[in-house]
Amino acid sequence: MTSTRVILVALASLLAFTPALQAATPPKSSFSTRPRLIVSLVIDQFRADTLARFQDRLLPVRKPNGAPGGLRYLMEKGAYFPYTKYEIMQSMTGPGHATILTGSYPYQNGIPANDWYDDIKKDRIYCTEDPAHKTIGAEEEKPHLGTSPRNLNGTTVGDELKNAGFAGSQVISIALKDRAAILMGGHRADGAFWMDKSGKRWVSSTFYFPDGKIPSWVRSVNESLAKMQGSAFTWNAQGPGNGLSLEDPMMLKDAWNQKIGPAFPHNLKKSTPEALASPWGVEATLELALAALKAGKLGSDSAPDLLTLSFSTHDYVAHAFGPNAREVEEITLAEDRAISELITAVEKSVPGGLNEVVFTLTADHGGPNNPDWLAKNRVPAGRIDESAISKRLEGALTQEFGKPKGAEKWIAYTVDFAWYLDPDAARQSGVKKQKLEDAIRRELLKEPGAAHVITATDITEGRLPPGQHESQIRRTWHRGRNPSVLLIPKPYFMPTDDTATHLTGYTYDSTVPLILSGKGIAAGTRASASRVVDLAPTLSWLLGILPPALSEGRVLDEALK
Repeated sequence: MTSTRVILVALASLLAFTPALQAATPPKSSFSTRPRLIVSLVIDQFRADTLARFQDRLLPVRKPNGAPGGLRYLMEKGAYFPYTKYEIMQSMTGPGHATILTGSYPYQNGIPANDWYDDIKKDRIYCTEDPAHKTIGAEEEKPHLGTSPRNLNGTTVGDELKNAGFAGSQVISIALKDRAAILMGGHRADGAFWMDKSGKRWVSSTFYFPDGKIPSWVRSVNESLAKMQGSAFTWNAQGPGNGLSLEDPMMLKDAWNQKIGPAFPHNLKKSTPEALASPWGVEATLELALAALKAGKLGSDSAPDLLTLSFSTHDYVAHAFGPNAREVEEITLAEDRAISELITAVEKSVPGGLNEVVFTLTADHGGPNNPDWLAKNRVPAGRIDESAISKRLEGALTQEFGKPKGAEKWIAYTVDFAWYLDPDAARQSGVKKQKLEDAIRRELLKEPGAAHVITATDITEGRLPPGQHESQIRRTWHRGRNPSVLLIPKPYFMPTDDTATHLTGYTYDSTVPLILSGKGIAAGTRASASRVVDLAPTLSWLLGILPPALSEGRVLDEALK
């Protein structure tokens, strides 16, 4: 074949293929559909398989009275990505909520974990901690109470909406957990609200309300909570279930489930910490969201509004009982009902109804099965006693290097398989940090449940395990906020505290659903690769604004009309 003929054949093949490409990714009719309201929903510790497992028990797309259903409505009316990845090292509430509306990973946004240790302050730092601001209305309980988004770098979708000049736009963020509400709301939110740990009232921060007064509509909801405080109610399973929940999920006897009762029926009292781990916690979250929708007249004018809502209750229940417990099945149904009520309220209150609204649904992380149950069923799994290991590590360091100078211990802080060395101890004792790190690594690798051990020196010198661990570490490690040494456990090896807990980058912790539904969205289930960081730039496209400053995801083109 001559060279000319080769070129002609290649051109013909390219021309034949080009229309197919164009058909697969047609141009969009406009850059911005600009919905009146975006409602960003998060379910805390909502595994990627939860919707599929309980789909047959969810409300229909439309109820008999014509009102929209909940989760099934979003799944069938929206663009549904069942397997969406976080791609970070430790899947937790703080990093997850920080990722969702910034579109960025912890190495940029500054939230690598829920807690870390500060070498300068010589103290634990909570991810939304800010001593410069007080929590409005909370019961005084301990240090680290003041909160704000100060530790969050960059901007959120709500921040960029305000930055774009939409002065009339409102951004309201709600969750039982403070870190969930604050990290979703961002720096320019009109208000972020969370439940005081007493379970009695909704609170906020002087960061959002410098005068120390929360809005009247929040006070009104709190008055309602006060009236029902102590009222007894029973949480019971509804019907026989679909058969996918365990009769005996093997809960830990000292876990939180002992406070609310180890099995159905759960006899509880409203406006208490225990009630937050029941449908009452879901209902309380919904009540404040409905109040915000009404009081703020969200979506009622041409300036787009953003309402973020995180259902923290799911996480409380999954930690206590494990994802295969009947309680998790039932709390999913409670969330389904709550989301249906919210969609219905939005449909009635926003001019143009659901045609002018975008709903999104995702999770801040997934969660594993109970390792004790897994081990019983021949799956490699187990427990790692972090407290006992820490004592052993301190003893090993003292034996090798002597007692530290300038500090009581070599290790200043331990949390979630992360160990922080005391810099003063190393400096005044004349021991290089790398030697201390290596000594800790040698001890940790003796643990049967240890897969890898990463040190701060490994990061700076580029010595990382290959594959997903390397990429997850690089996306997570944030200078000054990550530990001296991090243990990466083998799959399904976890601490001794909870029936089940999440803190890895494995699929069960890092894979969640993602749904976009409403104006400008093309319905259908997608098998294409998607990441949580893709949500923020996609919402920015719909709004016609810049993506958040640190955003590194892509616009989910296949989800758009």
